[in-house]
Amino acid sequence: MKTPLILTDAICSNMAFVAAFFCVKSYGLVAEEALWTNFYTLWVLFNLLNAVAALHLRLYARSTLKQLKKLVYTTWKSVLILLTLFTGCTVIEYRFRGIGYFLIVLAVLVILYVVLSRFLLAYLYKRDARASVHTISKY
Repeated sequence: MKTPLILTDAICSNMAFVAAFFCVKSYGLVAEEALWTNFYTLWVLFNLLNAVAALHLRLYARSTLKQLKKLVYTTWKSVLILLTLFTGCTVIEYRFRGIGYFLIVLAVLVILYVVLSRFLLAYLYKRDARASVHTISKY
């Protein structure tokens, strides 16, 4: 369960980043040359902060993964740390027109992903718990 969770979190958070980039770009809310020149540095910063937040809170540790409540709580803390640090670093370092729109769209997409993924994870936890109870009751 650990590896698929890490991979889906990494892939979906990067998809949220790229989707926010193209969403803001398609509506013309950000100067295109400003975003293209800063896209890769912002992307690397986002991924580094995502890794730091997850490692700092031990999001993917066995003890965290065993309890659904602890996993959800730790996930929200890591998302809050990620979005706060990324917003802070981006606002300080990259001051171009429309960066606020990009940060808002990114935050909404990341939060939407976390809500959906953790609801699905809760469903899988409950299903596995019911399956193990039925297996035990057979013996």
